[in-house]
Amino acid sequence: MEFLLAAGTGVGLSSIAGVRAYLPLALAGIFAKLGFFDYPKPFGLLDDWLVIGILLALALFESGLDKVPALDSVLDLVQTPVRIVAGAVLFSAALQAGLNVEAIPELAAGGGIAGVVAVLKSLLRPSANVATAGTSAPFLSTIEDVVAVVGGVVAVLVPLVPLVLVAFLLFFFYRIKRRRQRKFGGLRILGD
Repeated sequence: MEFLLAAGTGVGLSSIAGVRAYLPLALAGIFAKLGFFDYPKPFGLLDDWLVIGILLALALFESGLDKVPALDSVLDLVQTPVRIVAGAVLFSAALQAGLNVEAIPELAAGGGIAGVVAVLKSLLRPSANVATAGTSAPFLSTIEDVVAVVGGVVAVLVPLVPLVLVAFLLFFFYRIKRRRQRKFGGLRILGD
């Protein structure tokens, strides 16, 4: 059960890292400072108030730039590698894996989760800005901020929720794929 809770926290924080790179790192540091976590050796610097302050300042800067319609696509392009690294660090830290050779699966899983979320965000956001002539950028960015804060807190305090959401999404995509196969079973051209 302890592994499931750690995995839920890791999945939740690394998926939030795909939306905002620095905010989940700052939240992880705050929760470590409050005694919720005890990170392994290389991640121990996350619970220093100076590092938490720097991460919060970077999170505010990232959030502010994301609200400018002309800069949000460029920011997504630049921040995607940072988000992947943040997701890898958070997932590995949540599972107490560290940064050694044995932690490669945890680092890859966290980076993969954050990367998928970051790429989806960067693909979906420009179409919303084009459709609304850029007026939706500040609104969507504010919604992403709220989701990042609430998602980070939920990932730490109720870590089974991210796992339930992932299970639901996997089941949902499986059902859609199965339904499409049944619907277009004999029509190969329509099934692709």
